[in-house]
Amino acid sequence: MTAERSRMSGVALIGQDEGMTVIGEVIATGTRSTVHAVGRDLVAKVPLAATPNVWISQEAKFTAAVRAAGAPAPNALDVIEIDGRSVSVYERIVGPSMWEYIADHPCEATVMGRRLAELHSDVLELAPPIVLPHQRDRLSCKIRAAAVAVDPTLIGALRLLPVPPARLNLCHGDVHPGNVILSKDGPVLIDWFDACRGMALGDIARTLLLVGAGGASSDPVPHLPGAAPETLTAFHRSYLDAVRESWSPSSADLGDWLRIEAAARLGEGVAATDLLAIWHQVG
Repeated sequence: MTAERSRMSGVALIGQDEGMTVIGEVIATGTRSTVHAVGRDLVAKVPLAATPNVWISQEAKFTAAVRAAGAPAPNALDVIEIDGRSVSVYERIVGPSMWEYIADHPCEATVMGRRLAELHSDVLELAPPIVLPHQRDRLSCKIRAAAVAVDPTLIGALRLLPVPPARLNLCHGDVHPGNVILSKDGPVLIDWFDACRGMALGDIARTLLLVGAGGASSDPVPHLPGAAPETLTAFHRSYLDAVRESWSPSSADLGDWLRIEAAARLGEGVAATDLLAIWHQVG
């Protein structure tokens, strides 16, 4: 395996004979990449075979932009090339994920649900960098894919998309307790690939689905391994109560956004009967 030095900072990851640091053990595995230790202070995101190179470089660009805007994001240091594949390099954030903490302390699910809502609200209040794509564009592409692959009626979610306001919010696009690291300096949000400029209630609805559709989900929640239904329900209710206090959404608006986000999530190839049930419910 060979590596090319980056033009940006000279970070290189492979080639012990050249005095460079070798990629270490896998410390996390996601749907798009594996995360490897690089020494004590860095991590490298190595794309899976099916992940396009541009996704890795885009995520690094988005992460750098939202961090500059004030979001609690890790420092994106570089993107290099290894065997023709893009690999991104980040500072290593030390600490358990919020989900790991909840799994070890299920009695804290309610407290952590509120804490996630507070973190999410702080991010949503930030001005989104112009480099981010628009939420409406992201959702439209996913909804069309879902209508083709899952259920033709899902195309109706496009009609539910509201006209965006003049002031847009910074949306992470994938907020759930597995994407929050509880560092000694405070919580840090990772995995900013789905970041966008959009409407806060859409991002909130997405999170409600990610922590178990409707609370106690009958479908597996792979990004929250070992999730007990009662723990998910407590977390879900606490998060929802807290965001209602901050954003005061109407039941109708939240219901529409849940249907929109359920349709879009089905466009990601997620097999979920709960999501289809949400889509087919009366709006």
